[in-house]
Order: sequence, then C-alpha cells, then structure tokens
Amino acid sequence: MKKTLSALALTAFFASPLFAEPQTLKENEIEENVLKIHHEADQGGYELLSVGELKQMLDEKEHLVLIDAHPQNQFDEAYIAGANNFEFQGKFTRNWKDDAVGGSQEAYKALLGHDLNKKIVVYCGGNKCGRSNTAALWTKELGYHHVYRVTSGIKGWQDAGFPVQSAKK
Repeated sequence: MKKTLSALALTAFFASPLFAEPQTLKENEIEENVLKIHHEADQGGYELLSVGELKQMLDEKEHLVLIDAHPQNQFDEAYIAGANNFEFQGKFTRNWKDDAVGGSQEAYKALLGHDLNKKIVVYCGGNKCGRSNTAALWTKELGYHHVYRVTSGIKGWQDAGFPVQSAKK
C-alpha cells in the first residue's frame, strides 16, 4: 500500500513544475519512470520515502543512518545535514567491486552500524539517478531490515526548499 501511494506521489511529483528537466515530460515518460522506481523498490524489498517524509523524520530526530550515494565531489557540493557519503554506481550488478566505489563492504557496514533493525535512508541525485537503488539493494543484501530510498534525492530536497550543507567554500 505504501509503495503504491509513493508511486502515485512520484507521478504527481514528475508532473509538477518542480521537476526540473530541460523538457516537459510526456505522460507515458512519467509513467515509465514511476513504474521503474516502483518495480525497483518492490524487487529490492525496500520502501520509498518522499523528501517531506524524510524532513519530518529528521525534524523529529528519529534514529536513522542517512546515506548519500553520490561521488565525493558531488556530495561536497550539496548534501542533507547528517548524511554520510558512500559512493555507489547507478547500475546494480551484484558485484560489490563494480557497484561500490566508496570502499569495502566492511567500511559500509561500519558506517551503517551493527544494528540490523536501524532505519537506513539512502538518496542520490534525483528520480533518474540509480545510485540510491544500488545503495538500497546492497543495504538489504547486507541484512538491514528497514531500508528506505528517497528517489527524488538532493534535487527533490532542494526543490522543496529544504536546506543543504556544502563542503565547498
């Protein structure tokens, strides 16, 4: 039910003027993106989360680990306060060495912590970025039970007017 509602919310998001694509997407393109994201979440066994839901979780100081799956240089440009950077590739291959650029499985597990029941939230650049899917899939693969993906990522966060941090001066 939550995944279906999230898919409907994504449809509304893609159709809104906030979706900053250089061209206007056609309804069939919006539908394709929404179904792709829904299928990835369904197959991966993780939940979808909106930027508004993430903002509420952070405002309420919920205990979670927030992972930004961007390359370090993009993370340094803009990230959500409290996020940890661990780079993943956009296409999941099931081979750690191909999928994770950020380091070893042990380093990722150390970043996530030993509590497999902790909430883990991953994001990347936006709805077309697959890095957050790869991060979510590996997080599930490593045994974490409560994995969430914010598909609109840092772009959706910024479009919503939420503040970002930057390591750039």
